[in-house]
Amino acid sequence: MTESDEETPGPPPLMELARQLISERTRPREYYPRGYDKTEIPRDICSAKTLSRLESGRYRGAKLGTVLALANFYRTAPPLTDHMANLVKAARANDWCREYASALDDNGWFYQQCEDNASYLAFHSFSLIPSLIQGPAYYRLIRGTTKVNLGEDPDWEGRLEFRMERRERWIESERPALIIMGEATLALDLGPEKAEIIADLRKIAAMPFADVRVIPFSAGLYELQRWGLNLMEYDGGEETVIHVESPRGSGFVSADSTRGKFFTGGLKVASGHSIELEDFLK
Repeated sequence: MTESDEETPGPPPLMELARQLISERTRPREYYPRGYDKTEIPRDICSAKTLSRLESGRYRGAKLGTVLALANFYRTAPPLTDHMANLVKAARANDWCREYASALDDNGWFYQQCEDNASYLAFHSFSLIPSLIQGPAYYRLIRGTTKVNLGEDPDWEGRLEFRMERRERWIESERPALIIMGEATLALDLGPEKAEIIADLRKIAAMPFADVRVIPFSAGLYELQRWGLNLMEYDGGEETVIHVESPRGSGFVSADSTRGKFFTGGLKVASGHSIELEDFLK
C-alpha cells in the first residue's frame, strides 16, 4: 500500500467499518468509561498505527483476522462481529457494490451509532420531516397513509419506540443540530394530526441546540432539492461522515471527497434559502 492509498477515501464498506471500529473501541465499559485508548490495544493484535489506518476508512489493506481479533478484544456482540466481517469481505471484493449490498444492515444500528457519537448534526429533507425530529403524531400520519406493502404485520409500534428513543438520546445529549426541510413537508395534508405535528415541531425548534428551518417554495430550485442528507461531524479530528439518500439509493460519503464537497456546498446553499420555522409559520 502506498502513501497515496491512505489519502484516497476508501469504498463505503471501509468507511462503515472504520466508524464501527471507533464506536466499539470508545464505547463505555466498567472501569473504562471512555473506552480504550489506541495504545491500550495489545500489539499482538495490531499496532496503534495499523489501528489508526483501520479507523481512517482509507486503509485498503484491512485483514479479516485483525478485525475479528479486535472484535474479540472489544467483546463485540456476535451479530456485529459478523457484520464487520462482511464489511471486510465487501471492501476486498472486486465488485464491492454487489458485496456491500448484501452487508447492509436493515435495523439502522450503524447509522444510529454515527448519530449518537456525532458532536454536530445537519439534516436536509425536501419532502419529509427529517427522521430525528419526527414526533409520534407525524409517525401515526405516516402509518395511516402508507400504501406500500411492507410485508406481513410490520412492527409499527417497535419502529415508533426505536425512533422516539433515538430522538430522546439526541435531546438528552444536547448536540447542536441544523435541521432543514422544504415547504412541501408542511404543505402536505397533515390530516387530523396537523395541530399536534406543528406543536411538536415548535417544541423541538424552541430547544437552544436545535435550529429548525424551512425552505419556502418561493426560493425555487436548489441543488439538494431531491436529496435527503445527514451530515455528522465528530470531535477529535475524526472524519466527517455524510449519509445521502436519493431515488437511486443511499450510502455514506466522505465529506472531503469531490462528491462530499458537492453535498456540503449544497447544504450551505440550502441553508441560505431557508428561514426559521417560527417565521415560516407566522
